[in-house]
Amino acid sequence: MRKTRIYFMGLAVLAIMGLVAVSCSKEDETPKPTVQISYSVDGYQVAFQALATNAESFAWDFGDGETSTEQNPVHKYAQSGKYDVKVTATGKGGTAEATTTVEIAASKYEMLTGGPAMKETGKSWQFSQQAGQGDAVLKANQDFTSEQPIPSGMLGLIGMESEYQDEFIFFDGGQYGHVTADDSVITTTVYAYLTQQSDKFRQSSEDAVGKLPFTPSKNATFKLEEGVDLTLAVTSDENKDSTWNVTWSDVDVFEIKDEQENEFFGVLDFTRKYIVFDIATDHMQVGMFISATDGSKANYPSHVIRMTFVPKSE
Repeated sequence: MRKTRIYFMGLAVLAIMGLVAVSCSKEDETPKPTVQISYSVDGYQVAFQALATNAESFAWDFGDGETSTEQNPVHKYAQSGKYDVKVTATGKGGTAEATTTVEIAASKYEMLTGGPAMKETGKSWQFSQQAGQGDAVLKANQDFTSEQPIPSGMLGLIGMESEYQDEFIFFDGGQYGHVTADDSVITTTVYAYLTQQSDKFRQSSEDAVGKLPFTPSKNATFKLEEGVDLTLAVTSDENKDSTWNVTWSDVDVFEIKDEQENEFFGVLDFTRKYIVFDIATDHMQVGMFISATDGSKANYPSHVIRMTFVPKSE
C-alpha cells in the first residue's frame, strides 16, 4: 500500500512538472515586441511613427517634458534645439525600447525674439561695431543700388559712439522695447526739420544725420512677416518732387507700432517698416528706410541704410 502511494505521488509530481514545462514552453513561444522610430520634421512640428511588432501599447517621451500614448503621435516643440526621444512598446511578450535624437532649427521669429526661453527678458539687439558684408547706404529703388559703403565703427566716426549701446528689444508674443544710452537717438536732418524739431537737433558731424531727444514708448508692438511683398511710395534725389510705388517681392519685413506712432528701430524716420536682409541667432542685417531729399516729397523714403545688428552681450 505504501509503495502504491509513493508511486501515485511520483506520477503527480511528474504531471505537475509537465504542466509547468508546457506552460513555460508556451510563454517562451510568445513573441517579444520590437520597435523602431521614424519621424518627419516640419518646422517645430514632428510626426512620429512607432514601427512595431507584437506591441499593444506605447509610451512616448519627447525629451521636452511632454509624453504621449499614441502609436503615431504628432508633437509640436516650443523651442529649437536637440531633443532625445524615446518610445517604449509593450506587448504580451514583454517590452521594447527605441531612442532617437530630433533637431529643431530656430525659426526667424525665434532668432529675432529668443523664443520662449527669453520670454521674460526679450532679445536685445544693438548696432554692430563691425560692419557686415554689404552694409551700405542704398537707394530705395528696385535693386537697392549701393551709394556708399558703411565701414566698421561708423557711428564712432561721426561722433555717435554712444548709440552702440542703444537696445532694440523683441519679445516673444509681439511686444517691443527700446532702451537709449543717452536719451537721444539717431535721425536725419530732414526728419528733424519736417517734424519741427530742428531746435532740438544735435548734429554730430558734417553728415546729414544727428540726434534728437527721445523717450521710448511703453506700449509698442512689432509684427514679423516672412516672404511677403512690400510696397512703398518712394522718391529720389533725381526726382525729389515726385513719388512712385516700388514693390520688393518675397522679403522678410517687421513693422513697429505704438499708439503715439513714435517708436522705431535703428534710425528714427517716417517709415516704420524694415526689411530683414539676413538673420541668424548671432546677427541680423536690417534695411532702415530714410528720407534724405530736400524736395516737396521729402517725407517719403529715398534711401535705405543697411546695417548689421548683434545681440546684446551680457
